[in-house]
Amino acid sequence: MAKDEVYYDDRVFSEADVLEKGQRATFFNSCLFKKCDFSEVDFKNCNFTNCEFDGCNLSMVKFNEAGLDHANFKNSKLLGTDFSVAKDFLFSVNFTACILDYATFAKKKNKKAKFIDCSLKGADFTESDLTLVVFKQCNLSGAIFMRTILVQANLTQAFNFSIDPAQNNVRKALFSPSGLSGLLHKYDIVVT
Repeated sequence: MAKDEVYYDDRVFSEADVLEKGQRATFFNSCLFKKCDFSEVDFKNCNFTNCEFDGCNLSMVKFNEAGLDHANFKNSKLLGTDFSVAKDFLFSVNFTACILDYATFAKKKNKKAKFIDCSLKGADFTESDLTLVVFKQCNLSGAIFMRTILVQANLTQAFNFSIDPAQNNVRKALFSPSGLSGLLHKYDIVVT
C-alpha cells in the first residue's frame, strides 16, 4: 500500500460518517454507504468495487477518473450525476428505485446493467453500449438515445421514451406494444 493511498474493506458508512478526502487515491471494497449525503462531492481517483449506496444523495457528484466496478445504487438520488467521466475499465453500475434525472452515461459501456423503478428524465445515453440492459418500470421522458447500442435490451416495461431506430442499434431489443409510439415518435404517427 502506497503512503498516499487509503483503503476501506467491508465497512459500513452511515449518515454521520465523514470520509477523509483529499488528493490521495481512496479504495472502497465491499463497502455499504447508508443514508449518506455526498451531493456535489468530488470522488476523483476513488475506486468503488462491489459497493452499495442505499438511501444516499449523490446529486451532482463528480466521478472524474473514479472507478465504479459493480457499484449498486438503491433508493438514492443522483440528479445530474455525470458517469461519463468515470473510468471505463470495469465500469459496471446498477440502480433500483433511484432518481437519475439528467444523469449522463454518454459513451459508457454498461452491458447487462439493470435500471429498476428509476426516474431517468433527461438522462443522456449518447453513444453508450447498453447491450442486454434492462429498463424495468423506468420513466425515460426526454432521455437522449443517439448512436446508442441497445442490442437485446429489455424496454418492455419502460415508458415515456423516444428512440429513433434509424439512429440507434436496437437489434433484437424487446419492446411492448404500448412502447411502439416511442419508436415511431419522429414520424408523428398516432398509435392507438
